[in-house]
Amino acid sequence: MTQAQKMIQVARELFTDGVPLAADVYTKMPSGNFLLIGKKGDKGAIQTMHATAEKKAETYVPASDYEALIQFNLNLIRQAVHNPQVSSQLKATLVKGLTDSTMNDLVERKVYIGTYDRIRQISDFMKDTLEQVKSIDRILDMLNRLPGDQVTHGMATAAVAILICEQMGISSKQTLEKIALGALIHDIGLKEVPVAIINKPRLERTEEETLQYESHTLRGAEILRELKEMPSDVLSIVMEHHENALGMGYPRQIRDIKINPLARIVGVANYFVELLFEKDTDQMSKSPDEVIKYMEETLGQPFNKQAFLALKQIINVTYLKSRIV
Repeated sequence: MTQAQKMIQVARELFTDGVPLAADVYTKMPSGNFLLIGKKGDKGAIQTMHATAEKKAETYVPASDYEALIQFNLNLIRQAVHNPQVSSQLKATLVKGLTDSTMNDLVERKVYIGTYDRIRQISDFMKDTLEQVKSIDRILDMLNRLPGDQVTHGMATAAVAILICEQMGISSKQTLEKIALGALIHDIGLKEVPVAIINKPRLERTEEETLQYESHTLRGAEILRELKEMPSDVLSIVMEHHENALGMGYPRQIRDIKINPLARIVGVANYFVELLFEKDTDQMSKSPDEVIKYMEETLGQPFNKQAFLALKQIINVTYLKSRIV
């Protein structure tokens, strides 16, 4: 295959040996052309093939098959959660494949420019963080009960939050683990909100529907409080990610100084990702620059200044690099 058809680079972890491939899989040749190494429907052996055995090998799928591949892997995770024969490590690896792909999507949208190895480092960190959670099955089960694309939204929010932390000079492994976990599960309370309300545009919700939607922050914290091992900072992230610096958020309308420092970062990342993936009336998505401009000029930048500045710097650097490349 030539470069005529748009291809998307994906993680090898999205292909489980012995499981039928959800898409045609290619690797990239030195010439720039793509070589088919696995056909859709065939039982995959991508992980152990000579062509992909090297860590630097790249795997791609046609853009037209990308969403189907993601949904296929979400279904695999749902099945794995309730299978006691599947190890926690394999479950976390399945999540890692989705995280890799989420990072690739952020690169595609020009949020971040980095090497594929760097992308995998972030995904590996999130996988390792999840593996350490003793109640991983319960966490994954909760994530699987979320409607629509909330799981990938959580992954994208976690990735952006980690990038913000790095830009802010936050390097403590313990802090980054709390950020990663808290961002991944920040919307866990949405599993108890009717899908019809979640899918309805904000401005079209009734007052009662708005209150029901906003209850997901408190409900999420209540659900996670049942897990004794859950750090208090993670609970704060889940409860406070919709608060803002002006005291106009929810559920408690607290100002910046009273918001948990980690929740401030996830709050910025969450809103950015939400706007980035949101489509307007013409089914067009905003560019990262347009999202930053909207947050700053239209909303009046109601977020923590340091976290927002770090995000803005990430986007500006990415834009400059994209002009050079």
